[in-house]
Amino acid sequence: MESAELPNAGRAEAGGLPEGGTEAAATPQLDLDRLPAGVVAGNALIDFSAATAPTVRSGVSTALLFASRVADAARREGDDEDDWLAAYKTNLGKLGFLVPQTSISVSRFKKQGVSVHKAIIPFLTIAFGGATLGPVILAALNNLQEADKDKAWITLFDRETRKFKAREMHFAAVEAGVAETTIRHVVARLIIEQDEVNVLFFRITSTTAEFESATTTMSADNSLLAALEPRLRKRMEEEIGDFIAEAKV
Repeated sequence: MESAELPNAGRAEAGGLPEGGTEAAATPQLDLDRLPAGVVAGNALIDFSAATAPTVRSGVSTALLFASRVADAARREGDDEDDWLAAYKTNLGKLGFLVPQTSISVSRFKKQGVSVHKAIIPFLTIAFGGATLGPVILAALNNLQEADKDKAWITLFDRETRKFKAREMHFAAVEAGVAETTIRHVVARLIIEQDEVNVLFFRITSTTAEFESATTTMSADNSLLAALEPRLRKRMEEEIGDFIAEAKV
């Protein structure tokens, strides 16, 4: 992991939202040792409501962020969203995560003129195996209609979905046991034909009704997560330090 290439931008994005799925007027600086129940790490919105141990929360969020950053750095001309996702999962496997085969389904929305964040809730609920897993994510999506779309965590999450022509939203519901942590990772992919500024506030039309989801149930040893986190954090802090030192101002 010390030799893994990271993007030159030197940014390690992370943002948090409270237990209820909405945010206060200002986003506080995240303490990686005391993460809230819902955070944005890279391009994933993570639900930690079923994983209360600080070492699990920081270990999972840092590993997912690191895997995302390395996949970003590995992108080459001509790569598409499938190439990026394959690199992302490969990176997690190299970090010690057990990443089994992904279940993929393609659906079409029955209702037209509905906002994306509302339309994907039923699909996401099924992918999580019911409403008992991922309640912070589901609450956040339900509350988006009343929330300010310029809030920091929404803006960050929306921006990170727009890597390719197909817009992808990554969601991860984390459940921690005594020795092992399980991550139900869901990718929601929308093929957007017209140029839109925001994905989550986009309204589905007859030409953009196809929805593809990929669900992977990953797992990681809790002791491994605790050992990984400080090394990954140090590696990304070094990249940020190099960026600050070399940036022209």
